[in-house]
Amino acid sequence: MAKFIVPGNSSWSFKEGFNSEICKSILDTATNHFIDVGMNPVTANHSDEGVRTGSNFFDNQQFVYDLVWPFMIAANENAKWNFEISSAESYQISKYEVGDFHKQHMDGMGTEGTKLINPTKENLHNKTRKLSMIMPLNDDFEGGDLILYNDGPMEQKKGNITFFPGYLLHEVTPVTKGTKYSLSMWFLGKPFK
Repeated sequence: MAKFIVPGNSSWSFKEGFNSEICKSILDTATNHFIDVGMNPVTANHSDEGVRTGSNFFDNQQFVYDLVWPFMIAANENAKWNFEISSAESYQISKYEVGDFHKQHMDGMGTEGTKLINPTKENLHNKTRKLSMIMPLNDDFEGGDLILYNDGPMEQKKGNITFFPGYLLHEVTPVTKGTKYSLSMWFLGKPFK
């Protein structure tokens, strides 16, 4: 695959960042709470139509942030992005069954025009998505590849943690066998200058 952004790191991964027990404890928080993306008021809008299928669950349990945050700091430093990050949105646990996908998209641009305006949430207000994180919570599925358009397919092993700038195009290919569960988190800061 051709490289679009050079030089530098367009992603940073930790192999087996979390063990099976931690992955299960995170996944257990979503059991019986998944909502179809077309019915979810957080994710459903006309721009999502035909872009993604599946279901998800949003949550904000502190133990998950406590586990992920040190990996985010290390990725940000090791990849030499050095983005100013001060908070994270509610995380998402996604469920992709056979045929479910999420077509090519960006999670954020880090710009003034993409900042969140919500004075009731001080930790998110006037901040914008800068870094994204995705981690498979299981690996007994086929398909459902996470493709980063600068790095290609990422290894889909339970507990592998991948970080990348929110402006990097990426997609999840259709699941062909089994059910894929993954954790996604978005890290925010002041818009890029």
